[in-house]
Amino acid sequence: MKQALTLMVLLLSTYWGIAQQKAQPAKVDYTKKGATLPHFYINKTDGGYIIPQLLKKGKPVMIMIFSPECDHCGVVLDSIKTIREKFKTTQVILVAEERHKDKMVGFIEKEEIKNDPLFKNIGTNKGELIAAIYTNKILPQIVFYDANHKLVKILDGHYTLADIIPYVK
Repeated sequence: MKQALTLMVLLLSTYWGIAQQKAQPAKVDYTKKGATLPHFYINKTDGGYIIPQLLKKGKPVMIMIFSPECDHCGVVLDSIKTIREKFKTTQVILVAEERHKDKMVGFIEKEEIKNDPLFKNIGTNKGELIAAIYTNKILPQIVFYDANHKLVKILDGHYTLADIIPYVK
C-alpha cells in the first residue's frame, strides 16, 4: 500500500510539473524578422509619452536606439535629416535609456531637432523596449517595422545611409 501511494504521488507530481511547463508562455524573440512590435512606454522629453497604441495603424515605424553622449549617433541623425523627404509615412521614434534623461535636452539642442516634426517622438525608456530589441552592438541601432508593425530589419553595427533608404516609406 505504501509503495502504491508513493507511486501515485510521484506520478501526480510529474504530471503537475509537465502541466506547469506547458502553462508558461513562450518567450518572444523580438529581434526575429516578423516579430511584433513589443509593448513599451517612452517618456517624451518634451512631455507626454509614446506607447504602441498611439502609433498610427497601417504606417511603418523606425525606432532609433541612441545615446545622447554618442557623437556617431548625431552623425547618423544628421544623415537622416538629408533624406527627410523620403519619410512620407514612416513614423520615427528616437529612444535612449532612462539613465540619460538629464542629457536629452542638450542633445536635442545640439542636434537642432527641437521643433523638427520628423523627430517629435524622442524620449527615454526604462528598458522594456531597449531590452527587447537591442542587439548589444554599436549605437545607434535602427529597427524598422512594416505597416503592420512587424519587424522587417535591424541595422546594428556598421551601416550607411544607403542601407537605411530602402526601409523608409
